[in-house]
Amino acid sequence: MYVTVTIDTEEEWDWNAGWPTGEPLSTNVAALPRFQSLADDFGIAATYFVNYAVMADERACETMHQVAQHDRVEWGMHIHPWNTPPFTEERLVRPKESFLHNHPDEVINAKLTTVYESFRKQGLRPTSFRGGRYSSGGPIHTFLRDHGFLADASVLPLTTWPEEGAPNYRDRDLKPVRLAPRFEGDGPFWEIPLSLGFSRSPFRFYRSCYERIERSWLAKLRLIGISERLGLVRRIWLNFESDHCERYRDLLAALREQGVPHLCFTVHSSSLRAGPGPYTRSAADEERIFARIEDAFRWISQSGDFRPVTVSQLAVHLETEYYARHRN
Repeated sequence: MYVTVTIDTEEEWDWNAGWPTGEPLSTNVAALPRFQSLADDFGIAATYFVNYAVMADERACETMHQVAQHDRVEWGMHIHPWNTPPFTEERLVRPKESFLHNHPDEVINAKLTTVYESFRKQGLRPTSFRGGRYSSGGPIHTFLRDHGFLADASVLPLTTWPEEGAPNYRDRDLKPVRLAPRFEGDGPFWEIPLSLGFSRSPFRFYRSCYERIERSWLAKLRLIGISERLGLVRRIWLNFESDHCERYRDLLAALREQGVPHLCFTVHSSSLRAGPGPYTRSAADEERIFARIEDAFRWISQSGDFRPVTVSQLAVHLETEYYARHRN
């Protein structure tokens, strides 16, 4: 089974205070060498999805270049549309506009071009992508494919958000999806979901149960919390910021049963250092998250059942296996 580890590498801000359009700070990037040291110790491949705020910060970008000197490191492309040029005259960002796919096509292309060109100026050519707030599809995919990207890692399965214009992945499972070449000479393109599911199958059934409870008076009975404490069924996301991440062994059993070929662990760079974000407010929070990361990395390393790969490497392996199955 393949395993990817992704880091959304971005500025820090108070997630409950809207979407800042001013001069962002990316001081959290200073925590990445510690993260990469753990990855090196356990033979883990890391994909850093880097956004424009980091690329435009000379010190943060210098740190990223140092991290990239290590083996098994990939720079993927990430975007926060609210602080990526070009901007409109009105800098107020509404919830719908925090999702890139809701912008006009020409704005989408212009903002993606800004981030892509910031990579090219550093001598880099990204081939994997994750949208900010998991926004992707449509003209975003067109841009990525036109620029030779191999993979999009934006799909957060079985989820949506109550905000207007949020992506709807409620009916997406955890298996990668291949988008065939569009024309002669074009390449295939893979959507590689993050790992979010349940400790039991079928996932869509339990997703529906959770939704019905969360959106009705039943939420007051705290049935989900009771069920999870009793171990009847648990919703699990392999996000190091989430306590549920510690249940990765439970999710693995369900994924093997479904034939899912990969695991994807993830974290935001801003959660690796104490700051204004929701998960890491203190040094104790930092140590808690790093302990969780080290535990998972050790398990991956010692199990012998996993092949660590970057996101683009995973897309190449999946395509090779697809070709082997269909060449006749």
